[in-house]
Amino acid sequence: MASKERIGLVLGSGGARGSAHVGVLKVLEENGLRPDVIVGTSMGAEVGGAYAADAGLDRIEEAWRSTSFARVFKALFPTVPWAGWSSGREMMKTIHSLVGDRTIESIPIRYAAIATDLETGLPYPITSGPLASAIRASISIPGLFVPVWIDGHLLIDGGVSNPAPIDVARSLGATKTIAVDVLVRPEEVKLSGIPVPEYRERILGIIKGAERSGASEEERRRFYPSVFSVLFQMSTAFQKRVSNLLLQLNPPDVLIQPDFSPDPPCYSDVKNGIEAGEEATRRALPEILALFDRQG
Repeated sequence: MASKERIGLVLGSGGARGSAHVGVLKVLEENGLRPDVIVGTSMGAEVGGAYAADAGLDRIEEAWRSTSFARVFKALFPTVPWAGWSSGREMMKTIHSLVGDRTIESIPIRYAAIATDLETGLPYPITSGPLASAIRASISIPGLFVPVWIDGHLLIDGGVSNPAPIDVARSLGATKTIAVDVLVRPEEVKLSGIPVPEYRERILGIIKGAERSGASEEERRRFYPSVFSVLFQMSTAFQKRVSNLLLQLNPPDVLIQPDFSPDPPCYSDVKNGIEAGEEATRRALPEILALFDRQG
């Protein structure tokens, strides 16, 4: 007699696109499917941790849908010490409102939140201790939120080192895995900036050189993006490259990749993100059902 399969759900990093994880869980729940293991990185850690702690999908969805520009601004209001733009206190309040004082050991589903050890650069799976602190560490975006100390480790966002922690789900006993990839692809980002004039005329201060007679279409479309655009695109390319390599190294049994192209979600409007997660999961449902059928 074959041993029972244990299903692991891996929820990746992706900022506001993490709202798609709510849609994924909604479709699984509608079909009576509940994973045995949940591993999350960054926003995947928040959604997955709240679900594993039985916060209830209605409450989790409401928390996402009630996010507004004012709440985001308050969460990101500059604070000291200058180890990050924000202390993360407001974010911690939101997390605590969902999971309370639960510990990872006390929740009914095996769970891990993935952070990154800032001193070693290695992934740091958090599998015990206060759930809220584990989630807070996993979403500590470098430069934006102050890092978190846990058990002598200085921790930042898990997406830096392991945006697709399929290996961790298997280490927790998952024999079959469903991974949800919500990362931005670099080619999705529409870069823009200040037009680049021809070098000689730029030195002379003649800005109209950019439209000089005979300039090729390629030369006319050149521009300088802002430093923030450059840094964001650098992070996007790096994280997506790491994720793709991890998915090749540890391919999941089912990979869900929501399509956000029609109208990508933002923190003040996540409706399309949740719906994209639902649609992608329904498309993958035959594969998912086959995994759960083998589970017995």
